[in-house]
Amino acid sequence: MKVRSFNPGNVLEEMLMPEIDISHFTNVEAADPVNLPHRDADYVFLFQKMGYLSLMVDDKLIEMKDRSVFFILPGQLRYHVESKTDTWVLAVNASLLQEALRLKLNEHYYGNQAVSISKKKAERFTQCMSFLAEELLNPIYKLCKTAVRKGLTDVISGMITEEYAIATSVLQGEHSRFSEITREFKELLLNNFKKIRKPGKYADALSLSVPYLNQVIKSSTGFTVSYWIQKMIMNEARVLLSSTLNPVKDIAHELGYPDQAYFSRIFSKTQGLSPQQYRLSKQQQLPDTEL
Repeated sequence: MKVRSFNPGNVLEEMLMPEIDISHFTNVEAADPVNLPHRDADYVFLFQKMGYLSLMVDDKLIEMKDRSVFFILPGQLRYHVESKTDTWVLAVNASLLQEALRLKLNEHYYGNQAVSISKKKAERFTQCMSFLAEELLNPIYKLCKTAVRKGLTDVISGMITEEYAIATSVLQGEHSRFSEITREFKELLLNNFKKIRKPGKYADALSLSVPYLNQVIKSSTGFTVSYWIQKMIMNEARVLLSSTLNPVKDIAHELGYPDQAYFSRIFSKTQGLSPQQYRLSKQQQLPDTEL
């Protein structure tokens, strides 16, 4: 994997341009760190020009086929599974991402899958990624260079976000008011699911009644507010069980369950395995990175 990165060399430039990393790879070695589960604080944008790439993100298998794009949010657990690909990967410090793009990407966290793109758009991505990689090779600080790098980052992140916005509008075609409430609820849930588990709290935060919020969310997604709250909690439980050695009791407390036995019952009922059984099954599936 060939990585090009821009690391600010002085205080002024650090204030103007936090770190950006860009990589272009066609294969992954057995000992490469991306084969091991890891998290970081960046937004990660992937553009595949051709081939096949599969990776685990949290506890979901993501498959990128032919020309396609995908993104990973800060804090999501991921590791490489298999690939025969030509892929660009752009990691962007969260402080660099435009607020409107961040909100839209956070909304697409739920059920996120790779999106296929046209040949023409793939050519644009290739040009932009290559241009940015060339710019990042130059360590010399210049204000105009910083503006170019920021502009290219905005273009790439904006184009990928647009692909998800287009796919969603085609699939949903929902009333704008329902769409806005759903977006606001998803943003609240993503940031607060460990602390707030009652539908009424989310309804209050949105100045809505619980029945109306349920109506909107079920109409937009097919599921109730309670379903999404529990889904987020169980998603994080699976991630913590598979990526840490923390005792089940500590994981239960972190997710707002003071009673470990109750947490274990809920987990077993919704996931079909006890927390211990799930952890063992995921540990057995981890890739072997020994040479």
